[in-house]
Amino acid sequence: MTPRITAAMAARAAAMAFVLVAIAATAIQFRHSDRKLAEGSTASPAAVDADPLRAELAGCQVLGEAGAHDPGCLHAWAENRRRFLGGGSRPPEPSPAEMFPSARTSPSVATGARPLDQPPPKDER
Repeated sequence: MTPRITAAMAARAAAMAFVLVAIAATAIQFRHSDRKLAEGSTASPAAVDADPLRAELAGCQVLGEAGAHDPGCLHAWAENRRRFLGGGSRPPEPSPAEMFPSARTSPSVATGARPLDQPPPKDER
């Protein structure tokens, strides 16, 4: 008797082949991305040297916790924040009382309801 290949066996074989191909493709992708990272790391010092602020920030990063007390690092971080957040001043935001003028009056006066932060009155019988 010769063994017969059933549809279930063919489906299992196709699934195993798909998994093996996916594992191989993943391994190739990881190997390829590791090469890109290695090549990219040699190009990053040139980008840091082009901007003196980036060079200063990189030096502060090397200092570690001591950079928190270094005046040069504090100035570099302030400049980086200014660049990131923008140098323009924003108009002041209106206060909630200006945004909601009806909130100036107490809800208990207008509707007879009590505010949520006050406990209910005790019944004295």
